[in-house]
Amino acid sequence: MRPVLPGLLALLAVPALANVASARPITVGAALGITQSKVDANADPNTTLDVFGRLGLNPRLGAQLELQRIQTDTSGTDIRTGTVLLAVDLGSGKHLVPMILAGAGLDSASSGYDSVNGTHIEGGFSLEYRADGGLVIGGDLRMGGRSIDQPKTVPLKGVAYYAPSTISDGEYRAARAYVGVRF
Repeated sequence: MRPVLPGLLALLAVPALANVASARPITVGAALGITQSKVDANADPNTTLDVFGRLGLNPRLGAQLELQRIQTDTSGTDIRTGTVLLAVDLGSGKHLVPMILAGAGLDSASSGYDSVNGTHIEGGFSLEYRADGGLVIGGDLRMGGRSIDQPKTVPLKGVAYYAPSTISDGEYRAARAYVGVRF
């Protein structure tokens, strides 16, 4: 008789889990965007590729994890960031939802000469269209600040200092368009 009790509890838990899943939707998707640091304001912005996942914590608040790769004009440079954000729905509309985003993350950049690590904080606004079938299409604008953990210069045999084109300390801005699936 005792083995029946855990099975019965599991059977009763399935409807409860379904209610939690519908009340706290999960969104996964990909994004394409641009980013530019204030230091490099005279240069062209860098292209970004993102993947993200968002878990609804309650009907208006979600926790989002983003992994981003920044593509620069410099070959051999690899820049990656990871960001954890809070996403707050500002409207109660069924389809068109404005949001505020705020979060923090880690940065890693490497080239053939050097590697740089840092942290960042950012915030911004997003507008998202949520279709009935689960398709999500949106765009956002963000501003942030980045702190580099170590110097960015590398001595070349005591002759000169070379600063590889990776990530810059200070303010930056970003824009992206994304598509995802909400379930």
